[in-house]
Amino acid sequence: MEQMNQDVFSGQWKQMRGALKSWWGKLTDDDFEHIGGQKDKLLGTLQEKYGYTKDMAQREMERRFKEYGSQMGNAGRDMYQNAAKTYDNMKDKAQEMGAAASEKVSGATSAVGEKMSSLAGTIRENLPQEGTMGSAATTVADSLESAGSYLQDHTFENMARDLTSVIRRYPIQALLVGLGIGYLLSRNSER
Repeated sequence: MEQMNQDVFSGQWKQMRGALKSWWGKLTDDDFEHIGGQKDKLLGTLQEKYGYTKDMAQREMERRFKEYGSQMGNAGRDMYQNAAKTYDNMKDKAQEMGAAASEKVSGATSAVGEKMSSLAGTIRENLPQEGTMGSAATTVADSLESAGSYLQDHTFENMARDLTSVIRRYPIQALLVGLGIGYLLSRNSER
């Protein structure tokens, strides 16, 4: 017959107290404090409270502990299966939400890209093409058009990859830009 060893019994003592009280109702809280997770003390207390012989008390304990272990095994397996199902459901929902967010971000970046390209066209039409002002306007319009095209043509994942590449290529500059943005954000949040 499978026995619950003393280490397992001591480790599960607090969890088992409720089951022990339902099995042996004559045991008091003081008895449980006295037993303190020691099988031999439980054995002696059962003999004293119930008039069992040592063998009877031993068989009763083994039967109850085997039953308890079986129940806990089933409960543990069920709990594991439920946790696995919950994890799978949450993972699926997170993937769906991620795909939806990515779609929205891609749509937004494409719209921003279109606006930037449109602004570049407006700058070209309304500002002089000659002289220092014309040269600066052309440079600004070219940069806006280039950025607008980039935003329209690339997905969010590609932009993230490109940003990672730029940060790896220019780590000090990226750190300084990040610190500057953080400083500006903190100043705005203080107001």
